[in-house]
Amino acid sequence: MSRRAPRFRAQLTATVTTHTGNSALLVCRTRDISNVGVALDTEANLDPGTRIGITIMAPARGIAIEMVGEVTRELGGAARGVGVKLLEPPDDWTALVAMRGRAASSGGEAPRPKRMRVLVVGDDHRRRGALALYVTSGWDVRFASDLDGAAEALHDFVVDAVIAEHDLADPRWQPVLAEAKRAQPTARRIVRGALHGPAPQSGPLVHRFVDREAGIDALLDALTADLGGHAA
Repeated sequence: MSRRAPRFRAQLTATVTTHTGNSALLVCRTRDISNVGVALDTEANLDPGTRIGITIMAPARGIAIEMVGEVTRELGGAARGVGVKLLEPPDDWTALVAMRGRAASSGGEAPRPKRMRVLVVGDDHRRRGALALYVTSGWDVRFASDLDGAAEALHDFVVDAVIAEHDLADPRWQPVLAEAKRAQPTARRIVRGALHGPAPQSGPLVHRFVDREAGIDALLDALTADLGGHAA
């Protein structure tokens, strides 16, 4: 993003889709914004020159602003991130930046929330269906569609949790969480799907089962609750 344009601190939810041969979907937060660019707070590997689609939620107006951008540089600091140049940003974006500018000139900066890093694994239908839930979470979310994608993500993305978006009776979650246990044994391992009854007991492979209909609070509890001595 241009260093000449006025920039304003803003922690907004951004859904990012890469426009490359190996397309990826992730959810992260913005660091700061300007009329011509945005800094994304993410640990995903986005090389300079990568073309991306960005959807940013404007909570005050209740709308989603869709844009196209190009990664221009990697950002330093306590957390990884990238600077993105926006290509023909719409008027809604200009209005959002102006609103943030007025807020910055009249008040202080909100405290920075703790950001959890989560890998969500599920086929395209399940990932799209769950996207709204993860957009509201405020977490740094990476998505993978299958076991191979999960293994690749776990190789270069240190996570707090791996969530398999599969029903309890679906056998695909078992090899995914087995790989998560092998690659990052300290990460929380969760299955989120249709349980068709009470959640089964956790065990060496799964820390928690969460019913798909339970919402964000149940999922947050699964990510933060005391494991009570269960094996990692």
